[in-house]
Amino acid sequence: MKRLLNFLAIFSLGAMICISCTKEGPQGPPGEDGIDGIDGTSGTAGCIQCHTNNENMQIKSAEWAVSGHVTGGHMGGSSYGSREGCTDCHSSQGYQLAVTGSWDNSPADKPLSANCYTCHQIHETYTADDWAFRVPDGGLPFLVNDVTSDQANANTCIVCHQSRVAEPEIDLASSDNVSITSSRYGPHHGPQGNMIAGVGNSGAYELTGSMNYVNSTHASSTSTSCVTCHMASGAGSGGNYELGGHSNNVAVGSWDDDSREVNVNGCITCHNEYSDNDGITAFVASARATNMALFDQLAQKLTDLGYLTGSGSVNASSGTPLVISPEHAAAIYNYQFVKEDQSMMIHNPKYAKALITNSLEALN
Repeated sequence: MKRLLNFLAIFSLGAMICISCTKEGPQGPPGEDGIDGIDGTSGTAGCIQCHTNNENMQIKSAEWAVSGHVTGGHMGGSSYGSREGCTDCHSSQGYQLAVTGSWDNSPADKPLSANCYTCHQIHETYTADDWAFRVPDGGLPFLVNDVTSDQANANTCIVCHQSRVAEPEIDLASSDNVSITSSRYGPHHGPQGNMIAGVGNSGAYELTGSMNYVNSTHASSTSTSCVTCHMASGAGSGGNYELGGHSNNVAVGSWDDDSREVNVNGCITCHNEYSDNDGITAFVASARATNMALFDQLAQKLTDLGYLTGSGSVNASSGTPLVISPEHAAAIYNYQFVKEDQSMMIHNPKYAKALITNSLEALN
């Protein structure tokens, strides 16, 4: 009985403690108001800067689809995109590394053709800033010499549109003959960046002659080169996707049947004396005819000397090298340089004409 009484006493005390803990006391004073929060951002706010309900992106895609970067057949899955030493410019993945100054990269498992990600910083910020060009900061060093060229947004283009080192390299101060062992002697295809860089920076051989080496306005306006002319909004008949914009074409059609159209929007910014397509086209056609006549004279002279074959390649091989003077070898290089620029001197007319004229005089 005594143990039972002790147990009941302890149980009663515990119950009283529990009741006292759960009993609600008087309400205290109200606390201070909290700081106003910031409204959250819509998850689509960044995306819709680019992914709107208009068709501008589709238009750019249609233009790009007819660009030489796509139709040329030397990008992505081609043998060039998968080849050591070529993938830096012939695949999207390789190009993105080349922009950072990294060369001689191993080909990607699945090399891609040039696309939006190649030239633009797509899906890095998920805003309109993603359309910014991939541009090497502070310019980029040319592969043919120690010159660093800074051509603003055009740096995006000249990462690849530049010469590679051609062997043999010519020493104009030497009296020793030069031995050319390749039918492809000259700069690599697409040395437009070097042509725009011009005097003293191009990597071409500035032979002494009757013409001085000076740059044309096209070359001196480096902040607007490439993009201003090649990506001007198209002005072709019927909304031609092959002209201007992301097609990168300044002109389309044939010079031979009068179907050639020039994108005047890329010209009249400077050539405001021409207000229509016909005027610009006539001007360009006249300049092209004059330039071609001079260029053809050099080609004919090189052919007559046996330096070029009938197809325009250099008459040389490892088995039968072409051994000639440094000046004559330089003339061959300059001919190939102007030819591979593919603008028929329009990118830098004064400089290109000096190269051709003085090379022709050196051969004579």
